[in-house]
Amino acid sequence: MSLNSIFGIAKSSLFAHQQALSITSQNLANANNPTYTRQVVLFGATPPDHRAVFSFGTGVEVQDVLRIRNQVTDTQIRANNQNFYDANKRSTMLKQIESMFSEPSEYGLSNLMTSFFNSWDELAVDPLSSALRTDVIHSAQTLSEKIGSIHKGMNQTKIDIEKDAENVVSIINNTVEQIHLVNKQLYEASTVGHYANDLLDKRDALLEDLSKYASINVHIDENNVANVSIGGMFATDGLHHIKFDIMKNSNGLSLTNEEHSASASLVGGELNGLLEVYNNEIPDQLAQLETLTITLMDNVNAIHEKGYSITDPARTGVKFFSGIEKGVLKINEEILKDPYNIAVSSDGKNGNNDIALLLAALKDSEIENGRTLSQSYSDIVSGIANEINLQDQNAQSYGLVLDQLNIQKTEYSGVSTDEEMINVMQFQRSYDAAAKLINVADDLLETIIGLV
Repeated sequence: MSLNSIFGIAKSSLFAHQQALSITSQNLANANNPTYTRQVVLFGATPPDHRAVFSFGTGVEVQDVLRIRNQVTDTQIRANNQNFYDANKRSTMLKQIESMFSEPSEYGLSNLMTSFFNSWDELAVDPLSSALRTDVIHSAQTLSEKIGSIHKGMNQTKIDIEKDAENVVSIINNTVEQIHLVNKQLYEASTVGHYANDLLDKRDALLEDLSKYASINVHIDENNVANVSIGGMFATDGLHHIKFDIMKNSNGLSLTNEEHSASASLVGGELNGLLEVYNNEIPDQLAQLETLTITLMDNVNAIHEKGYSITDPARTGVKFFSGIEKGVLKINEEILKDPYNIAVSSDGKNGNNDIALLLAALKDSEIENGRTLSQSYSDIVSGIANEINLQDQNAQSYGLVLDQLNIQKTEYSGVSTDEEMINVMQFQRSYDAAAKLINVADDLLETIIGLV
């Protein structure tokens, strides 16, 4: 074995441990970077020098720079991201809807319905009182305004959701485009054999972000290219990517491709939470509110039409409510102009209060599927509250799982400064040893030259 071989071995050790120190420095520099994945140097012996029956070592080299990442944990994080952000968004939107009902409070619809029926009870005490008749009209107007306010608020929420969904789709498109660009870079690096650990970190961070907004499926090929689909629709690979859009039709909102030729079937993510509230929750609440309003109107009108006003001449067959317009319960204009058109008497005689008593009794009458109006309304409010509670529990459950998964990811892929400092000292000693070996070889060479 020649002195040149000793110089070569020492040189390979210097270069290898210099690279190892560089990787360790990178780890330490990114110790507080949540998207960074710890890298480990894999050393390997260089091909030996075969001479006769002997094989002499030629040194050491960095064979690989391993990225310490658990793909199973990444997949679980993406799956739980979809569930958590879906439940969290639904809960947030439903709480906005719940606040519109103002329950329980003086201005809640339940209290206003009670006040409306109580005003008839008070009118029954003095059927000829103009002031009490005005109170009936005022309580009806307040009730009508509250119903209209809820209806308007829900429709405004749908408009807000539509804008929010468009913003989310814009984020999705931007993220998909970034993943596509990283895919191209990863493919190019793979074809020339370059390490691309930083690109892999960027790709995984983008995939994790994307899973917050929609349900995604990811397949990593042999070139580290991420083939991504959203709701069963192709999103991107190493060659192509598409843009998504929100389409609105009679069935509501849906996520489609830019040409609107195919729709995604979302099962999670923030966007799915928005679409579920828009397409199902709000229409269901509006339908229940409309049913309650129609039932109230029909039953009040049915009784009121049988009574007589105290106008001259007395009138009968007068409806108290004229109809429902865009969710607003309209009071008969004739009654608004003249409170004496309110029917209280059942026989046309002044002082008779039978109709007022019947209308007051509607408060406790089982007029909708064996339930009172208050009970039916309570079902609407409690239904929203139960759904909020369910989504809050789901969000809390998935959030706890996410916390545990992120802890696992940090423990497995995160940087430990203590471990890295130990590596620094270890690689430094090896580097120093290689440098001393060069000095020894140099001394030997000088000795030989001196003997010549």
